Amino acid sequence: MEKERVHVFESAERVLCEPFIAPTDLPPYDSSHMDGFAVRSADLQTASLHSPISLKNIATCTPGQPPYLRLTPGTTARILTGAYLPEGADAVVPQEEVTVEGDQVIFTSPVTPYQYVDLKGFDVKRGQTLFEEGHRLKMADAVLLASMGVGSIEVFVKPRVGVLAVGDELTDDFGETRRGKVLNTHTHLVKKLVQSCGGRFIFLGIIRDDPIALQETVQNHYNQVHMFLSIAGSSISEKDVSSIFTSKQSTGAFVHGLKLQPGRVGGFGFIGEKPLILLPGLIMSTLNVFMFLAYPAIRRLLHQQPLFYHHRLKAELTETVRFRKYHDFVKVVWVSVKERDDKVFCVPNYGESSGMSIPSRSDGFIIGMPGVKEITEGSKVWVHYPPTL
Repeated sequence: MEKERVHVFESAERVLCEPFIAPTDLPPYDSSHMDGFAVRSADLQTASLHSPISLKNIATCTPGQPPYLRLTPGTTARILTGAYLPEGADAVVPQEEVTVEGDQVIFTSPVTPYQYVDLKGFDVKRGQTLFEEGHRLKMADAVLLASMGVGSIEVFVKPRVGVLAVGDELTDDFGETRRGKVLNTHTHLVKKLVQSCGGRFIFLGIIRDDPIALQETVQNHYNQVHMFLSIAGSSISEKDVSSIFTSKQSTGAFVHGLKLQPGRVGGFGFIGEKPLILLPGLIMSTLNVFMFLAYPAIRRLLHQQPLFYHHRLKAELTETVRFRKYHDFVKVVWVSVKERDDKVFCVPNYGESSGMSIPSRSDGFIIGMPGVKEITEGSKVWVHYPPTL
């Protein structure tokens, strides 16, 4: 996969192409955790209410400047939160615990070395591996890098995913839907999924039910993309041009038919060295095949572990889920996640593969593995979340 260098504040959601080693300590010097006075703890060993010790205030230390003076015995320095300690200082006394009289600061108790001090490198050590190759950066990661002086970072180029919407019936014109056409909705859902998992969505158009038209589109855009996704046309009729084209043109393995329900008419092949993944046209099958084939493939291109989910959590199932057929398949049930009385529950959202409201009502999905005929109410199950829908 190609690489590119981006500005650190543009690196959120991008994937690192090599481990990142901290170039410096953070903080780079001992710094104050409080507004107060920097002191040498040895100067205050005998301080008490009955025997206070007075130190001369010789400077004020503010954030943003390196240590520029040294405390000598009998001296202190005013210091603000985040400022670096003067050389010789090893503790900070909060301002509310002292009395100031002119340039004299009066202390009435001893201090512990390094109290209220953020030690050099306590947060990040120079040479520490902060992120491994394949790590997807958060904005908080970018801020951390910038705080260490990193202005730009090398990341993998976003995989370019060419998406074809297949079908004579499809249109992007709302007006045409009143004359019987079907709105090209699935493309927009797939676009969001591609972008959310780190890919660059490239729409290759609505392709009529003609294998030649599909072939021409793939050939014309072959050098622009890293992989292809077709939406619909993946079944076995004479109009299912996605599967017809891929079965004839695949230069490597061709898989058509998955033990996945919904999603069993999905599949994939290779056009040259580039995968073409067949997403079925029914919405739930589209989603499931994307999660189990396209999402891991995009992650693999980004040198990430090829998982079929973005993240997951355990939840208690609110009712028994029974599988009437396809017992030897991986069976996918989309669910809503609810929180109640400090517990997390998941509620099945039933419906046909064509049910357009199911993704809208769902947060993630649970799985019935091959051989499982039911998952009983009260079971603790993994809810697998997709990238943002």
